[in-house]
Amino acid sequence: MKTIYLLLITMGLLYAQTYKEFATEYGYETNYEKAYKRAIKEEKNLLLITVSNYCPWCKKLENRVLKDTKIQAQIHKNFIPVIINKDIDTLQNRFITNIVPMSYIVDYRTNKTISKKAGYQKKSDFFYFIK
Repeated sequence: MKTIYLLLITMGLLYAQTYKEFATEYGYETNYEKAYKRAIKEEKNLLLITVSNYCPWCKKLENRVLKDTKIQAQIHKNFIPVIINKDIDTLQNRFITNIVPMSYIVDYRTNKTISKKAGYQKKSDFFYFIK
């Protein structure tokens, strides 16, 4: 039983590191408050993606959708992108949910959610969501 527990912890830590690497490589913030301050300064809405350690759909969203160059260009043109691991990072209560991945568009002027989408989305659906 200890072996299984250690394996699960190790896998969780590896995924946690992977999402940080993704954030660094693709220019996503990993701190909501910092991203919100940047959004105000740049007058751009936030695109917040919440993920979890053991979520295969989160990984698929990163690899199959968010890494797409057309989608990346649209995201960085119109948003301050934020990716937060709900198992590790602190989230405001309004973003805490059992559904992951969860995507939010947050207005930089009011800090209120404009739109949200639950679960994995195909490229075409995600592109429509961020347009």
